[in-house]
Amino acid sequence: MSKMEIGFLGLGRMGANMVNRMLKSKKIDVLVQNRSPDPVKKAVAKGAKGFSNIEDLISNLKQKRKIVWIMLPSGEVTEKAFQQVLKLLNKNDIIIDGANSNFHDSIRRHKQAKSKGINMLDVGVSGGIIAATKGYPMMIGGKKEVYKFCKPIFDSFGIKEGYDLVGEGGAGHYVKMIHNAIEYGMMQAIAEGFDLLENGRFKNLDLKHISHIWNHGTIVSSFLMQMVEQALIKDKNLKKLEPFVQDSGEGKWAATEALEKSVPFVCNSYALHARFISREKNSTAFRMLAAIRQEFGGHPVKEKKK
Repeated sequence: MSKMEIGFLGLGRMGANMVNRMLKSKKIDVLVQNRSPDPVKKAVAKGAKGFSNIEDLISNLKQKRKIVWIMLPSGEVTEKAFQQVLKLLNKNDIIIDGANSNFHDSIRRHKQAKSKGINMLDVGVSGGIIAATKGYPMMIGGKKEVYKFCKPIFDSFGIKEGYDLVGEGGAGHYVKMIHNAIEYGMMQAIAEGFDLLENGRFKNLDLKHISHIWNHGTIVSSFLMQMVEQALIKDKNLKKLEPFVQDSGEGKWAATEALEKSVPFVCNSYALHARFISREKNSTAFRMLAAIRQEFGGHPVKEKKK
């Protein structure tokens, strides 16, 4: 059986690692394109074929049913790439949007692709930088036939039992949006707990040691708690960090969706607002939130000026 082939646009923090896993599987031929050349050179050194522009990449795809994966920042950048790819593909080809796109955009793009006879999958990719070694969880929206055709690609870099088709077009990004909103709530609960540990009745508690204990068999042991322990090993009081926590958009979209559908979403909505508050308030809780995000996803933090 011949290898499956894919064109991959965007070699950022997650995209490059996803391509690396595909190449290591030896089951997928990968053609890559990126705005800056260095990530392309690194991918080529590992076995990919590199291109400086989207037109050349797509013209060099030899598979009868072409597949192009867009792994770019959500919003205008992804929209521009999607429209360009759509013009270059033929009937029955496939576009995969792996960005954290707003599900409303994804639904619209599915409709537009369908009108041109082109198939689409929207894929919410999770796992952060840790997934580079363990494999990527994915929530996928689109037609079952298209998913099955592309499944060897997902198999090549996904984590076992951690990816599947979740619904029709737009459902992948919708489920990922809610996943990220839940993540906000869980992280907020952990951060506030550590704030109370540091500033509550018992002074000088060893937060690093407590996180280690909590990571062994307790109800709150989890991937996020492991990230807490990692952060505290690096900086036991998180004194190097400013209590500034970014939000990536999905929390806002989920809170808006909950309002529109009259679904109570109190915990996760509060966690979103707490991130806004973090930009004004100095607290252990918000330093902890910033640290967890950096540990699991490599997200930027705002360090204190020396």
